[in-house]
Amino acid sequence: MTIWSRNHERRRMVEMAKLRTESGQVYSCIIRDLSDGGALLRVPTNGHFGGRVQIIADILGGERAASVKWQDQTSIGVAFDEAE
Repeated sequence: MTIWSRNHERRRMVEMAKLRTESGQVYSCIIRDLSDGGALLRVPTNGHFGGRVQIIADILGGERAASVKWQDQTSIGVAFDEAE
């Protein structure tokens, strides 16, 4: 089992966002927690979101690039590029 250490304080929330994959597909998602370093996103169960993504949300001030660090059936964890 992998244990991820956190370098930034998380803020729990429910915020609508869009997620754009490397292939250009856009999905609606929900930001469930957010920190300076990354986010936990609820995503559609039929998607595969490995690699790099763009997250588009007002709370982020527009669009932020991120790398997917893990994925389960309903969620992904991402690290923002400038935070790695």
